[in-house]
Amino acid sequence: MDRTHVLIVEDDASVSELLFSCLAGSGYRVSVAQSGESALQQIEEDPPEVIVLDLNLPGMNGLDVCRAMRQDPWMSKLPVLMLTGKTEEDDIVAGLEVGADDYMTKPFSPKLLAARVKALLRRGSNRQGTASATGDTPVAESTTQTLIVKTLGKCELLFADRRLSWDEEFSPAQRQFMAMLVGESAGKVSQEEIQLALWPDSPASRARSSFDSLLSRVRRTLDQVLEPFDSKKHLVVKRGYLFLVNARIDAHEFRRLVRKGTQQVAAGDLWPAEISFSSAFSLWQGTFVPGCFGLDSGSAFQNEMEQTYLESSLTFARLLAESKRYQQAAKLLRSALRYDSTNDSVTRLLYQLYLTGDNLGQANQVLKHYIEALAREGFNEDELQESIQGFAKDPPAQSWLAGR
Repeated sequence: MDRTHVLIVEDDASVSELLFSCLAGSGYRVSVAQSGESALQQIEEDPPEVIVLDLNLPGMNGLDVCRAMRQDPWMSKLPVLMLTGKTEEDDIVAGLEVGADDYMTKPFSPKLLAARVKALLRRGSNRQGTASATGDTPVAESTTQTLIVKTLGKCELLFADRRLSWDEEFSPAQRQFMAMLVGESAGKVSQEEIQLALWPDSPASRARSSFDSLLSRVRRTLDQVLEPFDSKKHLVVKRGYLFLVNARIDAHEFRRLVRKGTQQVAAGDLWPAEISFSSAFSLWQGTFVPGCFGLDSGSAFQNEMEQTYLESSLTFARLLAESKRYQQAAKLLRSALRYDSTNDSVTRLLYQLYLTGDNLGQANQVLKHYIEALAREGFNEDELQESIQGFAKDPPAQSWLAGR
């Protein structure tokens, strides 16, 4: 199961860092928004189970955010812990009146904060369970439940407390069908494209019939294994396209967070960038598995994801090195080399990090493995020697991030 997601809405970097460390250390998946506007956007893109919301935010303040959430039928169900530096009774009352479920004042005890978050999560679960049992939950609410799609390192679908393994429940044709859908960044794929990929030699009418039959089988499998589940609210055919809606695909989320982190580094927002990269890399459990199902589109997306992983590993490692966390950065790059053992940029940075951290033996091992990998690729002795020339032995004069 995915770790419980907590969204922190806080513009003070030092407070964000403390909150992140506290909640991540308690086992939660944590993301951070620095303004009310970005918080509402993040709630839509990556729904949290609980929100820690600062009262004093630039622009749209915490009261405005909470008020906007409570006016939305779906967002109104998310528990909110209001965090404020003010201790005046009126401020606390105002927060509770607009819909906050609990509040804490700064400075706060990290242990108490974690306990309050846990209590809100438990209270939220009990509320949903009671509504279901009494029949008070509107029928439309089921459409907002998120289908978790795992594709990195394994293929699973998670819904509520149910799990569907692609290998165990889907036929080869069903796996290919799903692979095409989750490999599309737009969350949709044309019906014609699926028909051409799966039944290239069939007449159009026969391919259309095969598509309809396969879609029915996929829906039936989903409904049976993930019960209670309504596949028609997640797999939607409209105007010649198949859409996957109300779903969260780990590969797409990884790519989104990496892009966000990269933009934050470019803007000099290093602490928020570290949070974005940490959140992204917590999702990476291995390559994009649907790319191994024999489809050109899946294979292309797998290659794209691995390249994104390698490039973001370099940026994240430099970000960690900037705060002298050389061993953590090196561990990240060692994992990256599993996907491309001859990657020159990764190897050079890893070598430099080991030397900076006074690990001469590990630095020499990096060179040895690099030479062996190049030899397996057919490099001759002269080419091998040329490849290892100019490896930096000292830390950069100014910033690790300057070498991006």
